Amino acid sequence: MSPQKKLLERLIKRLDLSHRQLVGDYLDQLAREKVLLESIFNNMQEGVMVIDEKHQLVMINRSAGFLLDLPSESRGRPLAETVNDPVLLKIVEEGFEIPGQVVVKEIKVVRPMARWIRLSRSSLWDGEGIFRGILLLLTDFTRQRNIEQAAGLADRLDFLSYLTAAVAHELGNPLSSLSIHAQLIERLTRDSREDKLKRSTRILREEINRLDEIVSQFLKALRPARLNLSREDIKEVLEQVLGLVEEELKAGKIKVKRIYPRETVWGDFDRNMIKQVILNLVKNSAQAMHRGGLIKIRVERQKSYIVISISDQGGGILADKLGDFSKVFFSGRKEGGGLGLLVVYKIIRQHGGTLEIKSETGVGTEVIVRLPQRPERIKLLKAGAETDTVQ
Repeated sequence: MSPQKKLLERLIKRLDLSHRQLVGDYLDQLAREKVLLESIFNNMQEGVMVIDEKHQLVMINRSAGFLLDLPSESRGRPLAETVNDPVLLKIVEEGFEIPGQVVVKEIKVVRPMARWIRLSRSSLWDGEGIFRGILLLLTDFTRQRNIEQAAGLADRLDFLSYLTAAVAHELGNPLSSLSIHAQLIERLTRDSREDKLKRSTRILREEINRLDEIVSQFLKALRPARLNLSREDIKEVLEQVLGLVEEELKAGKIKVKRIYPRETVWGDFDRNMIKQVILNLVKNSAQAMHRGGLIKIRVERQKSYIVISISDQGGGILADKLGDFSKVFFSGRKEGGGLGLLVVYKIIRQHGGTLEIKSETGVGTEVIVRLPQRPERIKLLKAGAETDTVQ
């Protein structure tokens, strides 16, 4: 028996009837403190989990259950029956193999949604120094991670733009020289009877022109362009883009579901650039659905932002690949080069907006674009109900 228990028993034996009221008041106070502690425990932003020496989950607060998508009846059950994440289970198992070791790791979970969690693992000991289990503290730092990835992508994009300009400049001189000499050869062989020579000369010039066009397009895609801001209705811009791909979508057996506010949604942005963004995203969604399906486009206002959501019913992006969006030339398709998504990000960044990608394998992908409105014009807009139509 522990010294604490022995002391408690001796105190109880010495209590007489005159102290019953005092004991009752003390127990009431303990009960109130227990309720308060439970309220604090369940309202903590950090997730807390306690696993005993039998590998059972004996304590869990609301935040931990939410972060890991655990069923409400998880408490009292073996951890392996409630948690499906193999990485987290391995971290806990290592804690039992090496008691006393403190570990802090960053892991990615995919349910109920893809998120980054900073996990701290420590050991629990009783008053006699006996190992009693594992304590896990879980902190959701997805937003911070996304900010860091966006900053890293911005730096790489700036460097890539600089590198592209330098390479295009260096390629420009030899391409120009090749083009001039190809024209001279073409003139010299104009009166020649050698058809093969004429044909080869023509092909040479055409390929030089094509290479020059590729370099120009690549440079145009990555070099920052000057924004031509104008007040536009985002719904009208969306409809114009959908009109361009209408036949292509019909051929692919793809329908479009629009969820728009009834009133006009004004914003200040570069019309042509935003059209390019929407066109790329709609085509990406269409290409993700090889057997047809539904593209859902939602428009709404959130404070000082216009939010455009484009979702599909394609195969989705693997959860462990979603973080690769911060890499230049990332693509969710095997045949994709990723340049289109990079251009989308560049344009949105120039407008001061953000790009977010949510995806679930076998369900589909949602791309969320947030574009800032001009604050002085927001107050002129009135709220209205949404309409929901399917084409």
